[in-house]
Amino acid sequence: MTAHIPTVRGLLLSSVALGLVACGGDGASLRFTSNARTAGTSNAWVQAAAETPPASNVFSSSDGTAFTLSEARIHLRDIRLDLPQGTKCGDVSGLVSGAECKGSDSSGTIQVPGPIVVDLMTGTTTPDLSGLRIPAGTYKRIDFRLEEAKAGEVGATEPLLGYSFLARADFTQDGAARKLELLFKFSEDARFESATGVEVPEGGSLVAFLKPQVWLEGLPLGECIRDGDVEVANGTVRVDDKAGGECGDAENTVKSNIKRSGDLRKSDEG
Repeated sequence: MTAHIPTVRGLLLSSVALGLVACGGDGASLRFTSNARTAGTSNAWVQAAAETPPASNVFSSSDGTAFTLSEARIHLRDIRLDLPQGTKCGDVSGLVSGAECKGSDSSGTIQVPGPIVVDLMTGTTTPDLSGLRIPAGTYKRIDFRLEEAKAGEVGATEPLLGYSFLARADFTQDGAARKLELLFKFSEDARFESATGVEVPEGGSLVAFLKPQVWLEGLPLGECIRDGDVEVANGTVRVDDKAGGECGDAENTVKSNIKRSGDLRKSDEG
């Protein structure tokens, strides 16, 4: 009989899915995603309250301007995943090239070096990490570092070149259809965790889920567009480190929002 090995799904942020699959007789995979439909797991709003969850790709700025996410990508310097309590590095096998497990006789941390580009809409990564496997068990946190993607580390046509976070969305303002581009190059360590832990079964997945609904909190983007605080060209609104006025601190605001937008979930499907 062939045992099913869980997948750990995770990070940073519509859907980010990074797949790591468990090895040996037990295991799981890892994904980063911001798309509840892609994640294959129940939505946090459904779990926590009897209310209708928002559409997974729709989010708003603090002044109520609504956006529909069409693209989201992040660049990671590394990923670090603590093994379940009592699980040691000797229980891990099938790591992808460059990944390693460090720890003692009773604990361990899987470390996956970058550069890693994560497509948060499709869950795919460059390089492909879908073959990475981790032991099934209860996971409490995942750490990663966002960093600017530099020439020589990513392909010349990679949209993230020169940035660590990119998001594109569609919206309507004053009856006109427009597009939004968020482009930031912040460097920051981030952690998604669960106080009680997330129990991932064999053949399942650990999901690092990012909620885009949080990303623009504290940013009155509609007002900034009307006031000329952000660049607008050919119907596309660009928000980056050059934004001014009420959006002058947009990069730090979005960075903080991303860090608190995540939680750990599980899916029974790999």
